[in-house]
Amino acid sequence: MKKSSVRIIALAAALVLSLLSACGTANDAGEATKAPAVTDVATVTDAPAVTDAPSITEAPAVTEAPAPTDVPATKAPAVTPAPKDPGTDKFFDFSEYGEDIMVPDPNGAAGLENYEEGMVIFPQASDPYVWILLEEPLPASEYRYVAFRVLANKNDKNGQVRFATSTDDRGWAMLSFKYETPGSWETIVLDLGGAAFLNEDTMDGDIVRVRIDPYDDEFDEELLSDEYTLIVESFALFTDPEKARAYQGLYAWPEDPDKTPVPATATPDGGATPAPTHKPTSRPDGAPEFNDIGTEYYFDFTQYGNDEMTVGNGLTIDQEKDGILLTPEAWDPYGWITFDPRISASEYRYVAIKVKASVNDRQGQLRYVTTSDGRGWAMIPFNYETPGQWEVIVLDLSEANYMEATTLNGDLVRMRIDPYDDEADPQSETLSPDHTVLIESVALFNDRAKAEAYAGLYKWN
Repeated sequence: MKKSSVRIIALAAALVLSLLSACGTANDAGEATKAPAVTDVATVTDAPAVTDAPSITEAPAVTEAPAPTDVPATKAPAVTPAPKDPGTDKFFDFSEYGEDIMVPDPNGAAGLENYEEGMVIFPQASDPYVWILLEEPLPASEYRYVAFRVLANKNDKNGQVRFATSTDDRGWAMLSFKYETPGSWETIVLDLGGAAFLNEDTMDGDIVRVRIDPYDDEFDEELLSDEYTLIVESFALFTDPEKARAYQGLYAWPEDPDKTPVPATATPDGGATPAPTHKPTSRPDGAPEFNDIGTEYYFDFTQYGNDEMTVGNGLTIDQEKDGILLTPEAWDPYGWITFDPRISASEYRYVAIKVKASVNDRQGQLRYVTTSDGRGWAMIPFNYETPGQWEVIVLDLSEANYMEATTLNGDLVRMRIDPYDDEADPQSETLSPDHTVLIESVALFNDRAKAEAYAGLYKWN
């Protein structure tokens, strides 16, 4: 017999003995065990839904901590300095919320932006300006002194303040001023009683609105650049001129350490410039003999005159054989003559104009601008003596109204001709088509006798 068979028989015998031993133990108990009480069948619950195994994402790459820098995480908020004593309780504070007080012009020529120190005004179109409206009007004769705190970026152009009162709502009353410290804060102080274009009763009423023209661009043909910006911190009104002159704004603003100083713009020195090269244009067809006019400085409006005069406002310029015909088409019509190059205003102060006016029920006006006075206020009214016929009007620039002491020190830049003065008319009305003026020429002389002898450029029949 093989050893494997013996091993199998031994294992089977051991198994039988184990079964017999178990049966003997049960019989020794003597009693059968009771079946457990039947309990209520547990409610079968649905097996939970099988969900997809969560996707395993890779652990993020370990990055090195950034090296510390010297720059703090945030800057400390700017602290508004303690307010000053303005010396009046009538003022406008433009710092932080100035747009609630300052109103841009209806044409949107002036852009406004809030700044911590005041309102920033910048050009967006020609003739930018803003209005300050007084909810509680103040007597103009009492609060006639105004002071405002500004920081101008340039000073090669004047600024202007205009105002309207309850007795004069035109808003023409105007004061011109200069910036002295471009790039730094300064205070402009003005006396409203010294404004140009006042009516007799302007100062009798209450101030209802004030207009600020940051830079006067009336004589510019192009839009002012972005450099012509202005910050206005405040505007105050005073009854005492000394308190107005002492005004230094509402706050002591610290200097910006990163500010680059803006150098003052060089002001023209008023020195002589080359004489203009205006010579007669090609003679118009059928033109008569040329006169001996006694000067080499003149504007010839025959044949090509519409190239010599440009429309300023409310005017139509039509070219005629013997000059240009000026016809009103809106309120306050006028045209400009530009000197390029320029001549000395003090030397060539006598002006002769050859004209033919249709009617003479109104005066005309001549205004002019020099390099030493860019306001354009200097104005000489004149009368037409022979309507319907040619005549020569001779004017002396030194006899103009609204001149400054330095007006004639510079060179002539422009002349403005208002054929008929209609300032007394409502702005909604226009002069009738009968108010036309034909201009043959404008000549400038350094001798009054020669100006009075001027008979025009041509011997017209």
